[in-house]
Amino acid sequence: MSLREFLVLLLVCTLWGLHFIVMKVTVSNTAPPLFYAAIRMTIVMVLLAPFLRIHRGQMKYVLGAALGFGALNYAFMFPALQFVTASAAAVMIELYVPFSILLSILFLGERIGARRVFGIAIAFAGAVIIATAKPDETAGPQFLFGIGLMVCGAFSEAMGAFFVKKVSGVKPIELLAWCAVAGTAVLWPLTLALETNQMHAFAPQNRINFALALLYSSLLVSIVAHGSYYWLLQRLPLSVVAGTGLMTTLVAVTASALILREPMSLPFIIGGVMTLAGVTLILLRSKSKPAVIIETEKTT
Repeated sequence: MSLREFLVLLLVCTLWGLHFIVMKVTVSNTAPPLFYAAIRMTIVMVLLAPFLRIHRGQMKYVLGAALGFGALNYAFMFPALQFVTASAAAVMIELYVPFSILLSILFLGERIGARRVFGIAIAFAGAVIIATAKPDETAGPQFLFGIGLMVCGAFSEAMGAFFVKKVSGVKPIELLAWCAVAGTAVLWPLTLALETNQMHAFAPQNRINFALALLYSSLLVSIVAHGSYYWLLQRLPLSVVAGTGLMTTLVAVTASALILREPMSLPFIIGGVMTLAGVTLILLRSKSKPAVIIETEKTT
C-alpha cells in the first residue's frame, strides 16, 4: 500500500466514522430521522441520475442490493440513533459482516472453517453484552429497542451484500445510483406515514445545521467516501480494503467519546472488543485459501 492509498483509506474511514456523530446529533436535535435519510437519498439520486442504467437480466439483483443498501438499512439505522449512543451504533453495524457470511452459507453454498465460526459466535456474543448492558443517561430508556433496530440495519446491509455478490456487469457508481433511487422511493412514504413535524428541520435555529448535515451525508459520505472506496478496491486486495469497517468503527467510537462525551462503560468496552475481534477473525485471510468476504462497502 502506497502512502497515497493509505491516506485515501484513512480519509474514507474518517468520513464514515464521523458520520455517526453527524447522524446522532442531527436526529437527536434537528430533524426526524427518516426525513433526514429521505432528503439525503433524494440529493444523491439527483446527483447520480446520469449514471442510471437498465441492465437486462440483472435488475432483480440490482434492486435487491439497492433495497438493502439504500433503503432498509437507513430505515432502521437512522431511527435507531435516537435511542442508542453513536458508539454503540458504530459497533453494532459491524454485525453485517457475520450476517453476510451466514447468508453466503445458507444461499450461496459457501463453506467456512472453525476460526470463522468462532468469530461469528464471538461477534454476536459481544453484541448481546452491549444490548443487555444497563444504558446510561446518554442512551435513553429505549436503548434495547434501538439496538434491535441497529441489528436489523446490519442484516439489511448483509442482504444488500448478498445481492451485490450476484450482480454482474454493473459499475459501482451505477449501483450506487440505484441505491439512491430505492432509498428515495422507500424512505419518503415512511417519513410521511410515521413522522410528524418534518418542517422543524427548516426552523431558523435548525436550518444551517440541517443543511450542513445533508451536505456531509450526501457529498462527503455518499460521493467522496464511496467514490474513494471504489478507487481503493481497484488498486488494493479486497482483504485489505475490507478492514475499513473496523477502522471506521474505531474512529466513530473515539469521536463519540471526545466530541459527544459518551461514557465508555465496562460492559460496552467488553462487548465492543468481542464484536470487533469476532469480525477480525472472520476477515482474516487463510493461508490455504482466500477469505470468504462479501464484496461491499460501509453504507453510513
